[in-house]
Amino acid sequence: MKNYAFYEKTEVTHEVVESRRSETCYDLITALVAKRLNHGAKKRVLDIGCGDGSFITKFKNCCTVFGVDISSKAVELAEKAGLNAYRLDISSEKLPFENEYFDLVYMGDVIEHLVNPDFAIDEAARVMRPNGYLVITTPNLASWLNRMLLLLGFQPLSSEVSTVKDFGRPDRQSRISRLPVGHLRIFTFRALKEFLSYYRFEIIEAKGVSFGMQSKTLSIIDGVLSRITSFASIIIVIARKN
Repeated sequence: MKNYAFYEKTEVTHEVVESRRSETCYDLITALVAKRLNHGAKKRVLDIGCGDGSFITKFKNCCTVFGVDISSKAVELAEKAGLNAYRLDISSEKLPFENEYFDLVYMGDVIEHLVNPDFAIDEAARVMRPNGYLVITTPNLASWLNRMLLLLGFQPLSSEVSTVKDFGRPDRQSRISRLPVGHLRIFTFRALKEFLSYYRFEIIEAKGVSFGMQSKTLSIIDGVLSRITSFASIIIVIARKN
């Protein structure tokens, strides 16, 4: 299954760096680089699904940064931003790097888009040095809001049944105007933990972050409940390769 054209859209190629998820990941990666990856050589960091490179190029002063993306347009923009970028489909194509090359691999809101996440995570492990770190973010299928939506018969957020429109949402207007973003594999926190453990990754930290909603009341509730990872709108995991 090839869906390259979908990811050439401008709204898809931009890496959203203004989100709460990106801010939290920036702080986590900064801490990892400073405290845990403190051996002498300059650290190598790979962003799988780098988009236009907006996020990972923030680390190019302290790390050697690389990126891969399925979108040719995104790779072109990432190269202009100073990233060593390559175009490939991480669901089926091997990364163009030797074994145990990277200190840290980042997958920000990527795994839910993959036809074959098993192939992708296996490749991430291959290019990561022993005791290297994997940082993953993904929407939570079992978030507090999705549990409520399912009870009311609505489609859970971040899950999609069409590549053309968002169907099954509670707000008819947003359902018509919002376009799908290509989510194929939506994880619960439990499923993500078991998945990573199967591929010999040890989770050392997990956090939940809020999604950022238009309703002020829902945003407040989301901010409070997202402190509990299993109820959070978005899951962030730091895992170490064993």
